[in-house]
Amino acid sequence: MEEKTRHRLAFDLYVRMGPGRSLEALHRDLQKDPSLIGLKRAPSLSTLEAWSSAFHWQARLLDLERQAAEQDREEQLKALRDMNERHAREGLALQQKGVERLGTLPPERLSASDAVRALVEGVRLERLARGEPTDHIREEGEKIHGHIDLRRFTNQELRRLAELAERRAAGAGEAEPE
Repeated sequence: MEEKTRHRLAFDLYVRMGPGRSLEALHRDLQKDPSLIGLKRAPSLSTLEAWSSAFHWQARLLDLERQAAEQDREEQLKALRDMNERHAREGLALQQKGVERLGTLPPERLSASDAVRALVEGVRLERLARGEPTDHIREEGEKIHGHIDLRRFTNQELRRLAELAERRAAGAGEAEPE
């Protein structure tokens, strides 16, 4: 069967119905006004089901929803990039204002900690807006609980330790691991 204008109009109407769409609801709407798809009489529900199957309405609908979701993601990413760039500019401006202010104040009016704080906050805001870490995070070789490096344990050993810790927290654990 070749897709005709009435089929495309019915599909468009079906899409515009939104998330609550159904072929039954489309059928009811077309019974009220079959001219919406250029007909004098509304197609039956079984005809709409046949059109949906023959012209792959569900697959086409999924494609449209994927495209809309992708466009939404792109718009969100652009807004995020714009916001981050704006914040980076504001961070630079704060740094500049801080430096300017520091240059105009007599040394006795400004504590060293005030000067450092102004510069640090400007740098922190700029780094944050550019997606850089604001603090140094040490992951490689990190030791937990004093001198214990958890990376040397196998997954099985870690699971056993977790079980022992849970039992101990519940008051039923062994005093020391085996």
